[in-house]
Amino acid sequence: MPRYYFDINDGRLQRDEEGVLCADLQAAVLEAKKLLPAIAADELPKDGERQAMTVLVTDEDGKAVYTAALTYTGAWLIR
Repeated sequence: MPRYYFDINDGRLQRDEEGVLCADLQAAVLEAKKLLPAIAADELPKDGERQAMTVLVTDEDGKAVYTAALTYTGAWLIR
């Protein structure tokens, strides 16, 4: 099984040095799709009411094969 790496950027880059064994690229994409909401559940916006998180999936050769982003935007409706 190929190993894929999931680098996270939520304002600071966190390199995945371990990676995850996935059956194929589709399985790696599914892993990335699950990863972002899990991270967002633990992260609060650091700069006011906005927070963006991205995951970059690379293969064993270090080639980027997929990227995904999740953005939180909040707005006060009262003054």
